Amino acid sequence: MIAPTAGGTADNVLTPAVGRLTLLDAARNIEVVAHRNLLKFYRNRQLLLLSIVQPLTNMMLFAYVFNNVAKVPGVPYREYVIPGVLIQAVMVASMRTGVAVSHDADTGMNDRFRSLPISRAAPLVGRTVSDTIRIGVQTAVLAVIAVTVVGFEFRAGVLEAIASILVIVLFGLAVTSFAAWVGLASTDPEAAQTLLITPTLPLVFGSSGFAPVSSLPGWLQDFARLNPVTAAADLSRNLALGGGLLTPFVHYVIWWTVLTVLFTYLAVHRYQRG
Repeated sequence: MIAPTAGGTADNVLTPAVGRLTLLDAARNIEVVAHRNLLKFYRNRQLLLLSIVQPLTNMMLFAYVFNNVAKVPGVPYREYVIPGVLIQAVMVASMRTGVAVSHDADTGMNDRFRSLPISRAAPLVGRTVSDTIRIGVQTAVLAVIAVTVVGFEFRAGVLEAIASILVIVLFGLAVTSFAAWVGLASTDPEAAQTLLITPTLPLVFGSSGFAPVSSLPGWLQDFARLNPVTAAADLSRNLALGGGLLTPFVHYVIWWTVLTVLFTYLAVHRYQRG
């Protein structure tokens, strides 16, 4: 802790004037905001529990109920579907980013942030960083449960297993950037939640996350092939179970870059406009 000095307060020491901010200062601002968000999430034990129970319920449903009726060539359905379930969990978790950002705007928290001598990007980037960390922990816990309880196997090796999980977590970063922009563009948190859930369902279920693209209706296959969820699911699944990597990797990188860069820029721009 930094004690107040004779000429000012601790806040003056921690946050220099905006005109004198360096990259290190901005990084510290982002760290403080991210730490604040993580503490707030950790102290909400109900939300903490639901962030694991809800996707775990979906995992058990698809792994055991649909495993008996759905067939995928070359691999048990319960193994095929796990990357899709993890991506679905990431997208649902990312929706909370948009709702939280909209709540901050609705309650005047964003105005308080703007009045502070901190980096203008810190509140949004800090939110994205903290929520990505939260998504990473959630994904890791669910992956461990998938391996130990469901019987999912990372057949390609340890490094590929880590890369498979990382693909999902980084996809969460991209979706979180989109959710932050939606939260700022919405009139209130309820509207933000509705706007976020509307594209989530068709993107998740109109992809290769839960069924091979070739098994989908003809009119849906073109959409599924262009779907960013398909790119993430195929790359994560092929890293885990073995399979071609070049095509899904290229699609994934393109989608990740577009979503992350574009919506981070739009979110920061909208935030700065107030």
